Amino acid sequence: MDSKKHRYLREALRRYKQLEALFIQNGQSVVRGPDGIEICFFDLKDSLEKLSPRKKEAIFYNVIMDMKQKDVADKMGITTVSVGQYVESGFMQIAEDYFNETREDSDIPKRRRRKYNS
Repeated sequence: MDSKKHRYLREALRRYKQLEALFIQNGQSVVRGPDGIEICFFDLKDSLEKLSPRKKEAIFYNVIMDMKQKDVADKMGITTVSVGQYVESGFMQIAEDYFNETREDSDIPKRRRRKYNS
């Protein structure tokens, strides 16, 4: 995967609550990064929903809520290594789902590709 996309998607997950608030406040669901990469709040949310419960929990606490791995491990009853593994595996799954690299228009969020939302 393109490293710019990887970094931007990770940053979008860190700012998930801000993206959600932006949508709630003014209906804006797509943000564009400095490199032209767009992140759609709904696509990000859909990708998160596809994760297993443990991956979703680890990403929620460690990335979205910005909790330390040790605190997440204590909360989930697992090791810090397992937290890191869940987060990395979950993130790769999200990235694969979000940026389908086999598509020519992979820089465009899925919702923007759909005909009913053109």
